[in-house]
Amino acid sequence: MDDSAIYEEVISDFMHPDKQLQKQMNVIEELLTTERSYAGLLQVCGTDIRQHLESKQLGLDLDGLFLNTEEVQRLASELVTQLEAVSGKPDQILLISNVFLTYKPQLEETYKEYCVNYPNTILLESIYKKDEKIRTEISETLKTFEHLIGTCQTRELSFFLVKPVQRIGKYPLLLKSLLESTPTSDEGYMALEKATRAMEEINHNINEYKRRKEVASKYGKMETLSIRDKLNRINKHSIAKKASRLSRVIKHETGILPKVEDKDYNDLVETFNMLEKCVAALKESTANYITNLEHFHSLRPYRGPFELVKEHHTLCYQEFVNSLHQQTIPGFKERLQTMVHKPLCLLQTLFARPQQLMRKHYDKMLDYEKIQEKLREESSVSYEEKAESQTYQAIHSLLLTELPRFNTIVIQLLTQILQATLAIHRDMASSTLQLTNQHLHQFPLSDAALRGFWQQTEETLQASNTKLSKFIETFDSNKEYLAEEPLSPLAERTLEKLIKKYSPEKIYQLTSNVSGSRNMELSLHRGDFVALLQARDTKQNKNRWLMDTGGQRGYVPAGKLRPYQTPTQPNSFLSATCSAPGDVDQRIRSRSCSFLEPPVLPLIPATQYQVFAAYEFIARGPNEVTLQQGQMVTVLEAHDKRGTNDWWLVKVNGRQGYAPSNHLVTRPVTGAGNPVGYNFHSQRPSI
Repeated sequence: MDDSAIYEEVISDFMHPDKQLQKQMNVIEELLTTERSYAGLLQVCGTDIRQHLESKQLGLDLDGLFLNTEEVQRLASELVTQLEAVSGKPDQILLISNVFLTYKPQLEETYKEYCVNYPNTILLESIYKKDEKIRTEISETLKTFEHLIGTCQTRELSFFLVKPVQRIGKYPLLLKSLLESTPTSDEGYMALEKATRAMEEINHNINEYKRRKEVASKYGKMETLSIRDKLNRINKHSIAKKASRLSRVIKHETGILPKVEDKDYNDLVETFNMLEKCVAALKESTANYITNLEHFHSLRPYRGPFELVKEHHTLCYQEFVNSLHQQTIPGFKERLQTMVHKPLCLLQTLFARPQQLMRKHYDKMLDYEKIQEKLREESSVSYEEKAESQTYQAIHSLLLTELPRFNTIVIQLLTQILQATLAIHRDMASSTLQLTNQHLHQFPLSDAALRGFWQQTEETLQASNTKLSKFIETFDSNKEYLAEEPLSPLAERTLEKLIKKYSPEKIYQLTSNVSGSRNMELSLHRGDFVALLQARDTKQNKNRWLMDTGGQRGYVPAGKLRPYQTPTQPNSFLSATCSAPGDVDQRIRSRSCSFLEPPVLPLIPATQYQVFAAYEFIARGPNEVTLQQGQMVTVLEAHDKRGTNDWWLVKVNGRQGYAPSNHLVTRPVTGAGNPVGYNFHSQRPSI
């Protein structure tokens, strides 16, 4: 018998209705049997083995190890139930096909997630294998469930983990075998063809998705390259590619070439950028809010001079404010940091990889446009250019798929953070109200009618306004006296230096602090001396003067300068520091003269001056010193290491360190060693 006869006999046997039906039943039985076994193995792996390992408390990453095995097992169980329900019916081929067509979206979504992350699972398992204790525990666990596994005698967890990857590839093969054993006249033949193509399409989509994820992983990495590494990457190919991209960008911007518009992608990117700005702005606002809250809490009004007023209401207020600052505000700040600021910081970091991928997408789009243009002109491209086109298409498809999910997740997280913010403030208001109600009965007018309360409040405010007005009048009447306080040794040296260099009428003094915010603007303190160089700036603006501090030149607002005028009569400070009346007359003469001759500015002897702490200061580091109000200090250097006079190097109680200069005051002393004209308890100059 020749080969053709044998072939015809085999075909005739296969096409025999009884044999074809028998093969069809065998394929259906294999489909059901393998699906039951598969669902059972997933049940053991995803539930029993996982729970047993979790009870061991080995510190394993079980979510990364088992992935979404529970979802896969649930889907496999549902599929078994549906297939068993339709098996054996006259139109079982049609019903089986409809089952697979119905479950196509769920199968693709579930198995896509598992298959894409499967390499990471195998890598994690290989790491755990290197640990003797973990490897032993896993082996013992598998041995424990050997009676459920059946004939399988494996001691490797990878045997179970690979099952979903194998099973999704088995579906199109089983359906194809079922299709071959089904006559074309069967009513379910067309549906079976669709189901077979659907399973093949699922496998194709999963493989394509894996490739896109690999491309995204390659181009989405946040690399931190050194300058040398960046220089090593420069070659002829990279320079030519960047030059080509730059050329196309210029052509797009000038209108020589039309821009490729993808409305769906552009809308997604616009939403992404809007969310990124919202998260960044909310994070910055929250950080500033917490900073201001910390500053408010550092004021500690409950430590104020309440001992000066021994009134019951004042003590009640002190108790209320103390409770507010010691309990309510710290808890509020901690919740704000934990539930709002930290999540916002983490949320902001999630934008880095998509941003990097979108930048790569733009570069690859420019390359893709050039390749498509070449393809239209020459009808062919190189293998490398075809690979670049596929890379762009993979990145583009991935962004179109993942950006909507990313934006949705960010909106959900942002909504939860805002809801947490509202809840925190609501709890803060509730706690404050509860605390207020506890102390309300102790305050005056707590039982008064609303009209009487507001009337009393208005009278109190009017009385306070009257006191404030009198204080302002007293302060204004003594302003010149305050301005004529003796200068510190540093100010004396600066003034003497400027007078030697400039004519006296060019010497000016700052009336308030100046903080330079632009280029060539000086930052100075109230009372500092400067010399006039030019009464306008480069734009002929007469409100900004060019000044010299004796070492640095820059612009100062003219409205914060006044000519330096010496006292016209002796004051108590000078008389207290001079050893003889002649010294007083000499100092007054030297400061009140018309500066026709170089003035003589003798320095006050150091023994007649002492530096005191005007305010309390708590050291925040080992290089700083703590000051107590009224404490005498020894100035070692009237500047810090950078040469600025914001911090002075001082010595207090044998300890050396830096203290803020605005917390120190230089005053002449009496014979008893006490500073003249300064009341440390009231924290203001004596008038």
